This record gives sequence, C-alpha cells and structure tokens, in this order.
Amino acid sequence: MPELPEVRVVVKALNNTILNKKITNLIIYKPKIFKEFSPQYFISILRDKKIEKIDNIGKHIIFFLSEKLVLLSHLRMEGKYRYYLNPPKEIDKHLVARFVFSDNSELHFLDKRLFGTYMLRNLENYNKIPPISLLGPEPKDIDIEALFKKIKNSKMPIKTKLLDQSFVAGIGNIYADEALFASKIHPLSKASDLSLEQLKDIIKNANEIMEKSYELGGTTLFSYESLNKQEGKYQDFLNIHSDTIKKCKVCGQKTLKLKVNQRGTYVCPNCQKVY
Repeated sequence: MPELPEVRVVVKALNNTILNKKITNLIIYKPKIFKEFSPQYFISILRDKKIEKIDNIGKHIIFFLSEKLVLLSHLRMEGKYRYYLNPPKEIDKHLVARFVFSDNSELHFLDKRLFGTYMLRNLENYNKIPPISLLGPEPKDIDIEALFKKIKNSKMPIKTKLLDQSFVAGIGNIYADEALFASKIHPLSKASDLSLEQLKDIIKNANEIMEKSYELGGTTLFSYESLNKQEGKYQDFLNIHSDTIKKCKVCGQKTLKLKVNQRGTYVCPNCQKVY
C-alpha cells in the first residue's frame, strides 16, 4: 500500500498535471469503489467542476473542486493514476474510471484489486466527519507529549500503534519497520513500556526517513507507481524492510521476518531491543 511519501509524490504529480482543469465528464467502469452515493450522482455532481487544489491528509488524496466540492481518493493497495493528452482507444482491463477534461485530456484511475475508494464531501465538512476526522496527526505535526499520554496505557506492540491511522496518519508497514530499526526498538515492544525520549526518536526517524523517500519518489517494492508508471527509488536505501536484506547492515547478524498485526515485519534481533 502506498504510504505517506508515495501519496505525497502522487499529489505533486497531479498538481503539476491537472490543476485548474475542468471536468466535463466522468466515465465509470467499475462502480464498486465509489462509496455512499450512486455512480450517476458522482457523474452529475462532478461534471463541470474545476480542480482548484490537490492535497493529502495521511494516505488520503483530496481534490478541492469549484463550488466548494471535495473529492476524497484513497489508493489502498493497487490504486494508480494515468494521465493522457491523447487517451488510448484500448481500455485497460483494470480501468475503474476516466475523468475527461475540457481540453480532451483524461485522468484514468486503475485498481487491480478494487480496494481503492472515492467519497464526496464539501469544503465545510470534509475534515469534520469520517474518514478524515478519524485520522491522527501526520508525523511532522505531532505533539509528542500528547501522543505519549495516549500510549501509556496501551499493551499493544509499538508497531501496531504506528500502523493505527487514528494514532499517527501516514505511516505504513515499510516506514514503521525502518523507523523502529533506526531507533533500535523491537517492533514487538509494548507501547506502554517506551519512554518519552524513545517515542520522540521513533517519530523523528520516521519523519526523516519518509522525507528522504519522498525526495526519491517513494518506495517501489511490489507495484507502487506514481503518475504514469513512475517508480520510486527509495527501495535502494532501505535498511531492514526487504526480503533481500538477509544480514543486518549494522551488526552483520541474520535478520528475521515475523508477523506483527498480521503484517510481514523485518527486524534485527541483535540491534533492536524488546522493551
């Protein structure tokens, strides 16, 4: 699943490509991912709307449209955007929807597994109701002391807490592993057993790692691509989260892969202490 750096990369590419374009039509091939309203309603309300701004909160892409309309997009596991000045005649088998613009260019959304979502909101309520209202702060915006108070009674593993989007928005499996490795903390450590300084270290490392990943276009391990099949490069700088890393880059000991919160988790049992 694309995490915060990857979503930011997609948002940047979309801003550079479709900002200020006017939607003249929406063609929906697979209505499953259009939530809460009928496909016909999405088509009618999005027609003739101008894209005024594109941003993100956590992993959610937010299209701010004219007439105070907001379109929320979540890529989930396999969601991808393609932009065409001259759209192809052949339809991709994973094509979910086509946004047709007034200049006849098109933005296509593809989703192999159909886990992605589209939701409609308005400017007044988009951040006051779910799903956005359920999100915690992004790492760069965190009040560490307030966050520390939230974990003091939690018996969950720290990695489980980092993956909880209501706790911290934007951190996923890759960057949770990388931040914990950089902080020398085992992912199975109980959140309540960590000190304030350790939590500060985890969030600081997560911030730095994700910022570098963003600068390099994100991490492409399986299928992530930004706009128009652009792959990331941060996978070349991963320190722990990879099947190809058999030995710890710090101590040389064998790394382990285990399950935390049903997610494949990479750890150096020598460098990362269980608290």
